Amino acid sequence: MPSPAVPPPTKKALALIFVIVFIDLLGFGIIIPILPNFAQRGFGASDTMVGLLVGIFSFMQFVFTPIWGRISDVIGRKPILVFGLMCSVAGYLMFGLANSLMVLFISRMLSGLGGANISAAQAYIADVTTPFNRAKGMGLIGMAFGLGFVFGPFMGGLLVAYGYEYPGFAAAGLSAISLVTTMIALPESHVHRAKKVTGISASLSGKALFTALRKPFMGPMLVLYFFIIFALANIFSTFPLLAARDYHLSDREIGYLYGYIGLIGAIVQGGGIRILLRFVSERKLFIIGNGIMMAGLVLIPYAGTIPLLLGALTLLSIGNGANNPTALSIISNHARNEEQGGVLGLTQSLSSLARVLGPVWGGWIFGAAGHAFPFLTGGAVMIIVLVASLRMAPENKNQKIPDQDESILENT
Repeated sequence: MPSPAVPPPTKKALALIFVIVFIDLLGFGIIIPILPNFAQRGFGASDTMVGLLVGIFSFMQFVFTPIWGRISDVIGRKPILVFGLMCSVAGYLMFGLANSLMVLFISRMLSGLGGANISAAQAYIADVTTPFNRAKGMGLIGMAFGLGFVFGPFMGGLLVAYGYEYPGFAAAGLSAISLVTTMIALPESHVHRAKKVTGISASLSGKALFTALRKPFMGPMLVLYFFIIFALANIFSTFPLLAARDYHLSDREIGYLYGYIGLIGAIVQGGGIRILLRFVSERKLFIIGNGIMMAGLVLIPYAGTIPLLLGALTLLSIGNGANNPTALSIISNHARNEEQGGVLGLTQSLSSLARVLGPVWGGWIFGAAGHAFPFLTGGAVMIIVLVASLRMAPENKNQKIPDQDESILENT
């Protein structure tokens, strides 16, 4: 095996990975607002089938994110990023060319397989940052997500006027640009390579998760991160329904609200978190974010007016913009260098599972108990997260798991 490359300068590497992830997420954002109508109007899919079509993307991420992350610990981050982008290009092309519901399902499976390379992107950031500035680096991933959801749905809404195939082709083109950029401009970052691929079967069997959950700080943070994503995801399928039925908003106006949520989140996870970390520690910012997110969730169904609804959505976006990257940073700081890809892949796999379970719960409780209950249950979950984060002992900053400690992913 050739000697590992020297990590690239942090600023250049972070700028490149941000552009790559943003362009790819822009393609993802283009597809999201048109997928349900495309499936129903184009192929007569039922509501249940649409739910499965949406969930299959997150399910593929749940299965493959830890696998790609762990393989990237051995062969490097760049090959995994390239392979994932190739899958995304193929998936979006199939979306544009889909002539049956089965082809549409396969396209979403391929896109989910490609999107699972997010663990390699996060591990790349861990490679080129220090524990001190890692939360800022992780915030760039969140900022790329936020901006992708600001501009992507807007582009998708414009392109769909010409036909459902055009958003798919546009998303494929954007992912192709990201692919070429990665292949040409992005240097490899991973120096501390693992000697062999371990833990892949454990990722699916639960052994790696069990081992990780026993680690101080890492275990509790993995659990809290899962519940944060679940609390947010359980309103994914219900907020548009609430906005239309209780606030009498059109689809276009609901799209504007999604753009607003994405914009606020991008601002907080981009430059905002850098400013905030000058005044408070990662742990304190994580706690503050949990409280603000809880308040936003609970207030959404009771705002009553559009200005107050915007205020509640602002709280939700600020809270999630603060607690998401800090949680990822704390988890990363308690993993060994050679395990970064596997651990972050495990984290993203848990978040994908939350994104599968959350909408299912939210949709059911919305119809069974009332419009406010997905938001109230999300707020209740965040209260538990807030109390648990307050009870966690302050961590030793910059602490890393010693080399002699039991590896999370070895011997599995």
